[in-house]
Amino acid sequence: MDTLKSCLVCGCVIPPARIEALPNTTRCIKCSNEKPFKGYMVFAHKTAPEIVCIPTEDVEAIRMADRANSRSR
Repeated sequence: MDTLKSCLVCGCVIPPARIEALPNTTRCIKCSNEKPFKGYMVFAHKTAPEIVCIPTEDVEAIRMADRANSRSR
């Protein structure tokens, strides 16, 4: 995708990698109002993994997910 987009808030160029990941984005990372998440792959069943996203401000949930994710499988 060679099309350059500009941020609607500050006017700077949105990086091509962000446009590739989020084609409908209208804001750069700095101006985005989305809260950051931390993602984990959860294997409730060996053939059906799920992705769980936890808001970064939920420190206790991230601690528990880190602990569960670091256990030997």
